[in-house]
Amino acid sequence: MPRLFLSFLLLFAIGTAKAKTLQGKVVDINTGEAIPFVSIAVLGTNNTTVSNDAGEFVLKNVTFPAKLRWSHVSYLLAEQEVSAENNTLIIKLQPAAINLKPVVIDPYLGKRILQKAIEKAKIYEKQTFYGNAFYRQLTTINDKPSQIHELFYDLNFDITKVNGWIAKQSRYAQLNEGIAFSMNNQSFLTFSFAGYLFEEKKGNLVKLKTLKDFEITVEKYIEQKDQDIAVISCKFKVNKKQFYVNSTYYIGMNDSNIYRLENSFFNLPLKTTKSSLLMPPIASTIATFSKKEDNAIPTLENISTKLYVKLNIGATQLNPVVSSMLTIYQLDKTINNQKFVQLNKNVNDKTTVESVVYNPEFWINNPIVKQNALEASFTKMMESKAAFGTMINP
Repeated sequence: MPRLFLSFLLLFAIGTAKAKTLQGKVVDINTGEAIPFVSIAVLGTNNTTVSNDAGEFVLKNVTFPAKLRWSHVSYLLAEQEVSAENNTLIIKLQPAAINLKPVVIDPYLGKRILQKAIEKAKIYEKQTFYGNAFYRQLTTINDKPSQIHELFYDLNFDITKVNGWIAKQSRYAQLNEGIAFSMNNQSFLTFSFAGYLFEEKKGNLVKLKTLKDFEITVEKYIEQKDQDIAVISCKFKVNKKQFYVNSTYYIGMNDSNIYRLENSFFNLPLKTTKSSLLMPPIASTIATFSKKEDNAIPTLENISTKLYVKLNIGATQLNPVVSSMLTIYQLDKTINNQKFVQLNKNVNDKTTVESVVYNPEFWINNPIVKQNALEASFTKMMESKAAFGTMINP
């Protein structure tokens, strides 16, 4: 069977104790269900991470005893002292109370809350941040993993997008089984939607100039200790044959800051070769933002993306799914004098990976975000075949 290649282009502590690794899982106290994208921090340090889509997390270089904090916009903040004897945790978070009563009183309230948040953010639109980041991307074809790559980056970013990056460590492996699905620039999608402000001239997205084109409603209020969080949905209502994005914002009622943004994409501009699309691709992002003490506005902490495609090759139907997660685990102003590669829709992720010599010793238990079961089993298999470093499983 011939190989399939798809190209995706968007148009627009100091202590005497030995440091150890801490692992655990975050679940809902009522349902027991895993909670993805929970921020986990060792208080008093720059040591942070995020839970994966299975609620699992890993923290490196923890000196015990340590005080940890778990935070999620829809759950109550939790803190706990952890000792060296208790280094595998099950953390149960209490859902924040939901308030629906004021939602129906003022039909224009959602638009005013969102407009105020965007106007505040635009004051800081040109402010640049620098940080250390980790990126993982997994491709499956008909539910079977076929390709994985992981990278450590230095990033230059603002509240609109990632502007530039430098790959520091990388690894890539791909099965060689007759069919290969190549997503050339998933990182471009991730980088482009890594902020909560969008360029005024590009696309049917939520912007000050396009608010009239969206049905904007307050879905609910999440009652946090410091302030209520308004959950505001924005549904495009004009020409739905064009590329557009529906969004859900989580906005602080007191400070007008945006803490979470969920995007659903429709009619993505897509180019394929040797294939036919059975339906338009489906894509989504979930981004979380954290307010640091020395920053005036929340900055990107984590963004996950998913792309679903249905294709025909002759009589064979393929259902590729590309999942990725970018986590900025530490802000670092000292890296601002580096020469960053600028954001470009023509970036080739594999080329970026190949630009860094594979260092197997570095990758021993090194990723910042814990792999889920599917990622871990595929990585283990590819390691056993010595596929990393050769790029393709021989």
